[in-house]
Amino acid sequence: MATKMDTLKDKASSAAQTAAKAAKLVASISKMRLEIVKEQDRIRRDYSKLGKVYYKDYVTDEEPDEAEYKPLCDEITESYRRINELKEQIAAEKEAYKSGTAADDEPCKEPCEDPGVPCEEPVEETAE
Repeated sequence: MATKMDTLKDKASSAAQTAAKAAKLVASISKMRLEIVKEQDRIRRDYSKLGKVYYKDYVTDEEPDEAEYKPLCDEITESYRRINELKEQIAAEKEAYKSGTAADDEPCKEPCEDPGVPCEEPVEETAE
């Protein structure tokens, strides 16, 4: 029969694992949201460039040159595509967290020191 101390230890371990998973989710989503903001800023800059090119053509009564417009339009389209991918990733991560099937729930291949705690991958330090 498990002692009260073992039960308490298991509950504390479970709570710590849950908090760690939630923290990882929040960090991951925050990173993706920051990428979305960067893409939105890129879109605003490209729209501004596109408007300047259009206005230059309008003022000089020149025919629009597709060579000037197409790269800007392609960049805008690519940014929107990237934003949609990031939004889908955020939704998928939230759903995986809610259903308890997050990617880091997979069992590790090496035996763990404490079977109640998932193994962590070694973190490689980078020189900055």
